[in-house]
Amino acid sequence: MSDFFMKKHKKIAIIGECMIELSGKAFDVQMQGFGGDTLNTAVYLSRLSPSVSPYYITGLGTDNYSRCMLSLWQDEGIDTSLVMTDSNKLPGMYAIEIDDQGERSFHYWRNDSAARYICQHPDFASQMASLADADLIYLSGISLAILPTASKTILLNTLAELKAQGVKIAVDSNYRPRLWNDPTEASEWLDKLYQLSDIALVTADDEDLLLGKNNTEAVDIAKRLHNLGIKQVVVKLGSDGAMWSQNKQCGFVQGNRVENVVDTTAAGDSFNAGYLAAWCSNMEMAECCHWGNKLAAQVIQHKGAIIPTEYTTNITKLMSI
Repeated sequence: MSDFFMKKHKKIAIIGECMIELSGKAFDVQMQGFGGDTLNTAVYLSRLSPSVSPYYITGLGTDNYSRCMLSLWQDEGIDTSLVMTDSNKLPGMYAIEIDDQGERSFHYWRNDSAARYICQHPDFASQMASLADADLIYLSGISLAILPTASKTILLNTLAELKAQGVKIAVDSNYRPRLWNDPTEASEWLDKLYQLSDIALVTADDEDLLLGKNNTEAVDIAKRLHNLGIKQVVVKLGSDGAMWSQNKQCGFVQGNRVENVVDTTAAGDSFNAGYLAAWCSNMEMAECCHWGNKLAAQVIQHKGAIIPTEYTTNITKLMSI
């Protein structure tokens, strides 16, 4: 058995929201599915590191849609034992419309979703307390953005308690303006999250959008995040690859050449999964970025956020060598 599988299994938990997805023209035949940035990362992490079986922490209802999602997540090797259900709530939902020119538009129904109220769930404190021995908790800015103000504070306080017990925190800002009142509010809350984080996996475009800047150098983004206390910073640069920075050292890892880009959905989410899978095997940051780039390059050659398993099998095998 390879060293990759002989290492101590990491305990990883991922916090976020997964929604029902409708794809197609309005009042026409539509495909049903599900999607969410953190769930995408959980799926790919589970595929690349089957021994990890990441916990997914979210809120769902007790309806058939919720039950089907739970079953499908379990089929992907995700541990759903920390999912909190509420018989009075439903999952959020979004619809993707594609016009005749191929442009996509999104419509969301998530303001009363079960995931929005997880911090108010009676099991929240005990579920989170069970993570005191976790190696890492991963979440995104969306995980924070969807919560009411009081719940944002509860989540950050809970993460601070877990961090004090030795749990590492990883975050991707995934800044989505429509989820915040304004960039100032978003920046204030995201900075609070950054200050708790050990690993930041951010996108240069998102950082520029959040701060109202253009073409900020990756090294400047890394410097800002280091100043907030983050030890490991990765700045994702799309087709150019990624820059890593730690302990006053940094480097660039070239992206994988892709001739035919089909769909960039989940490119960043899959990069994060590849990075974290390598991190679980105690690889150096540059090698973690290499695997993040490799997985993202595979994902963008196929339609949809979660591609068929057979297209990620080879990467799993390569990582285990």
